[in-house]
Amino acid sequence: MSSQEEDSSDDDFAAELEAEMTVEQEQENPIVAAPAVVIATQAPSTGRGAVASLLKGAMEKAAKAGEAKGDTAAAEKPGVKRRRVATQGAGPNDSGNGGDDSPVCPPHPGFMFDICIRCGKKKEKGDGDAGGTRGGDSGNTAVRYIHQGLEMSNAELEKAKREEKRRILLSGRLVLVLDLDHTLLNSARFSELSQEEHYVMHRIIAAADCEANGGSNEEVQQAAAAIQPVEDPVAAESAEEKKDGADEDGEKGEEEAGGKERARDGPFPGTDPPLRHLNCLRHMAMFTKLRPHAHAFLRAASQLCTMYIYTMGDRNYAREMAKLLDPTGELFNGRVIGSGDSTSQYKKDLDIVLGAEPTVLITDDTDRVWPKNLANLIRIDRYHFFKQSAAGFRQPGRSVMERQWRDEGDNGDRAQLRDVLAVIAAAHRRFFEGTAAANTADDAIAEMDASMLRSATVTEGDKNRETTDKPVSDEEAASKLELRDVRRLLTVPEDGPLANVRVVFSRVVAQSEPRPERHPLWLLATALGAEVLNSVDDGKGATHVVAHAGGGDGDGRRTDKVKWAAKTGASAVSADWLAACADEWARVDESRYSLLGPDEFGTGGRDEPVVDTGGEAADVTGSPPGSPGYSA
Repeated sequence: MSSQEEDSSDDDFAAELEAEMTVEQEQENPIVAAPAVVIATQAPSTGRGAVASLLKGAMEKAAKAGEAKGDTAAAEKPGVKRRRVATQGAGPNDSGNGGDDSPVCPPHPGFMFDICIRCGKKKEKGDGDAGGTRGGDSGNTAVRYIHQGLEMSNAELEKAKREEKRRILLSGRLVLVLDLDHTLLNSARFSELSQEEHYVMHRIIAAADCEANGGSNEEVQQAAAAIQPVEDPVAAESAEEKKDGADEDGEKGEEEAGGKERARDGPFPGTDPPLRHLNCLRHMAMFTKLRPHAHAFLRAASQLCTMYIYTMGDRNYAREMAKLLDPTGELFNGRVIGSGDSTSQYKKDLDIVLGAEPTVLITDDTDRVWPKNLANLIRIDRYHFFKQSAAGFRQPGRSVMERQWRDEGDNGDRAQLRDVLAVIAAAHRRFFEGTAAANTADDAIAEMDASMLRSATVTEGDKNRETTDKPVSDEEAASKLELRDVRRLLTVPEDGPLANVRVVFSRVVAQSEPRPERHPLWLLATALGAEVLNSVDDGKGATHVVAHAGGGDGDGRRTDKVKWAAKTGASAVSADWLAACADEWARVDESRYSLLGPDEFGTGGRDEPVVDTGGEAADVTGSPPGSPGYSA
């Protein structure tokens, strides 16, 4: 079933539920009676089959409770009509939940606006508190991001996770949880920027809009030049006085005027070419810049995973950012978790994410917020567009604003989201090996590469694009997938195209990084079957040194590890070699990615055939060669 069909079925369910729950009331005469407790609301199109029955049961119970209290008044007042909800399996113990195999309360399976999902009774003291850290099967957990007012008992939540895990696996997908800030985007408040920086941002936006509409380079610069500062009256008067004085010396005045004109001749910062996906959110008083290729990454990843947003920002901010990343709403489909939805303050936890942990991958720039789920984490390097953001993390000089307005992938940094997708694709390939979904990874990689090649924007114009699931049979899910754990498949070297390869990184992972093994390239190496060593001197004998594209320290000098490879006969290759191996799922020829001269090229311990990818090596830059704090 395609994701479009799945969304449609969810919408049908929501519409049916709304029709069942709507209270039609004519108000010709007021009713003097205790108000009925009726919840008339539309269930969201969540795409979560495991919870759909709980939502429906909760609303049916709330409606029944309301009708029971209001039937007398309704009988006395013919102008009042109610739409009754048909229940299934009526009997002495029927709860109206249609399929619940434990109809007796307590314990209550959960509450919707403090009304029990199963028995319809109002929540009382001692029935469990929601919102705290979960412990065992006692107590409740608030899952407000699924539906406002919904709490589930921990036992029922675990049951829903098991059901959701099976549903997702049958669709041939994993679960991907994505952070927002510094992972997919970077935001800055208006108050953090100077007035001149405001004008720079607006010029970039105007230039990008012009280019998107087919404008030439000259028209792009004209669009940027049209954004002019609003002159301060005092400053304008002072400038006028200077102009009058200059007029007394005509030659001097002409020189000054010419200088001002020449200052506008060159391209404006960030407009040659225009930086894309910079947004001015006036209603939130902030600018937000999406990470390069964010749309392409999300589209490709959606073929492999059911995706969630999980941020420490509040819910309103999270939803606004989700609109920028997913304008049609079809990729996240309401799965947006903010800080108020988390069960732990200042921490993130998979306890409220539907889907079992062995099937979940996390992409975040901060590892310390995932103390319980580090094994699921792909730690991406922080994205800083605004210099204020870099300064806040004590990384001055690392922002796009401070690097000659060259964005990630064009300034010495690797295109990080492409590396993350390679890790996700490798995990998906290994997890679904032997099933019909195994080759979906190839399609996802090809889609993102095509989008990066044409530098196309994925916008609302792609709303009709269909993603076809490659379903997994019940037998395959039970016999092959049930015991697989994506956490082990990523981190434990086993059979793979790089089996017997021992890798050492040079200036790829920062020395100060507390958990280098969560870096995308490190995970990619182990997913391919390679063993990653911390040093060339650990006694195991490294076969490959993987370094940034230049293989130097930023001043043209080779790193110590690259020199070691040249001396010992090991291979010294750029990080693109790892990415190429992952794309081909084979060990490709190192010579096309070598950082050594023809006379120095080592064998890298190679004693088996390699794959010749043909053509020239990919022109993708590596990690920042001159950055302090990177391994030698």
